[in-house]
Parts: sequence; structure tokens; C-alpha cells
Amino acid sequence: MTQAVDGTFGHVSMSANKYYLSTTANRQNGNLDVDRLQLDLYDVTVTSLTARSAEANRASGTLVLSYQDLSDLLTRLAGNGGRLQASAAPGSDGQAARIKVAGTAGGTALNTTGTVLAQGDELTLTVPGAERATANWRVSLPENVGFTEARATKDGVEIGLVGHLVPLGASRFSR
Repeated sequence: MTQAVDGTFGHVSMSANKYYLSTTANRQNGNLDVDRLQLDLYDVTVTSLTARSAEANRASGTLVLSYQDLSDLLTRLAGNGGRLQASAAPGSDGQAARIKVAGTAGGTALNTTGTVLAQGDELTLTVPGAERATANWRVSLPENVGFTEARATKDGVEIGLVGHLVPLGASRFSR
């Protein structure tokens, strides 16, 4: 209660499950499904009640893309030719998570290692040997927040994000 009256919060946690990101340049059915997003905000100060805005000194979180959702996406992007299956692959490095992609695309057998690259506010999926080898998504992150790492885990691709001096609320959309 004291935090609410004072307009400051030491820690605020937010999460979202099962939503999708629409595409900026991808054809229809190129939506990227997100399994879950966890965002932690630290040292949050309400800057204006009337403008419904606040600022977090620091933000960190994780966005997770499941292999099932990535498999469905790869199959949709490939169009005809069968099902593509995504799974963990060794060798994730920094902001690039490596995934194994296997199946049939355009009548051709595909067994390759692809990459989910997370930089700034963009995610890029690259699959060598596929007819449509690259797809991009811009993620609407709060200002001053960006992707910092991507790694393949047993459950899916985990993408880390971090931000400092993060404006929140109505002011977020005024840029």
C-alpha cells in the first residue's frame, strides 16, 4: 500500500502466454507464435497518473518460442511439400540460437541447421536450403529494451531481453 501511495514499486512482474507477432514483410500465415513472455521491471516510478505513464530503472525478461510453434511456422512458410520439424541444435552463440530443421520442403528433403537471430527489436529466422530461407519479425518492445541473447533449450528457443530507463504506459507510444 505504501508503494502505491508513494508511486514507486521495487519490482513489478508481468507475463503473457500464447500470443502471436504479426509480420511486417512476410506473406499471409507468417505470424510468429510466442509460447510465453516474462518481463520483470525494477525500481518503477509512476511519472504521471493522468497520462498513465511510469518509468522502470531496469527491465529484464525472457521470450520463449516453442519447437512445436516453430515447426508449425516453418511448415506454413514452406507452403506445400510436407511437414518441417524444428528441434534443438548445438552451437547457440550470443544472439543466435541454432535449431535443427528436418522434413520436406517443396518436394525436397531438408535436413539442416537454421538460426533464430535476436537483435535489437527484431527476430530473424534463417533456414539454409529452404525455398524461402529468411523471415523477419519486428517486436514491439518498450523503448530502451532490446534482445540480448538467444539460445536453444530442450523446451524451445529462449530469447533474453534487457532495458534501462524504460518508459512505460501512454508515453511509450508517443515516439
